[in-house]
Amino acid sequence: MQNGNPAARLLDLLLEAQAIDRSVTTRIAWAQILNTGNNAPLLYERLSKVMTLSDEAYSLVIELFPRQERAAAYWKSSVDTAFTVQNLNGQFDSFMVKISNTTIDYLTAAADLLDTKRPEKLSTNEISDFISALNELIEEVISGDFEAKVKEYVTRSIRKIVIALDEYRLGGTIPVTDSIEKMLGHSFFDSDYRSALYETDTGSRILNTLGGLADAITVATPIAPYLLSETVKKMLGAF
Repeated sequence: MQNGNPAARLLDLLLEAQAIDRSVTTRIAWAQILNTGNNAPLLYERLSKVMTLSDEAYSLVIELFPRQERAAAYWKSSVDTAFTVQNLNGQFDSFMVKISNTTIDYLTAAADLLDTKRPEKLSTNEISDFISALNELIEEVISGDFEAKVKEYVTRSIRKIVIALDEYRLGGTIPVTDSIEKMLGHSFFDSDYRSALYETDTGSRILNTLGGLADAITVATPIAPYLLSETVKKMLGAF
């Protein structure tokens, strides 16, 4: 299943990395790039997702543009080596020394090529707006009158969508659409949950927000309509 433009996502991260002082500790540099603060488990989790981007991007590039295999192999080898030799407790230069200008140039070309086939992405402002709206809905649900079990499932499900959006630059569209699918799919198995979503003002606001998010993803990533089931599209009134 295609998932937007992983080369562009990887490139964005590396360009941000280039702007960081190479003398800082590698762990601190990645925490800044990945917005993990002092949360070490979250840092390792997100860093592992960054490390998978080169494989995802390389596979897609050579599938769609086989004549780019040599250039793709060059930047993939550079990125993979950088992750292998970096010292998280040493200077960030231990990573960046392997990311040459040629690596960036070849990866930029790959990102531009993929963009003709797999355009993306949600803008930073769009992501921020949706995260804010979803967090407000979480607060509304918590302070509302839903049954305890419904309240727990709704808030947990919305938080998963927030996390997927917060990590959009790492995971792309699929984690977002998967989270929406799971949240709405639960309504088929729980009548109280279904009533909360479809028969309350709060539920209506949740569905409207998710529908807006689904529409935004469709514009940013045309493959998105194929990632949501027909049933969920109808539930959201999207596409």
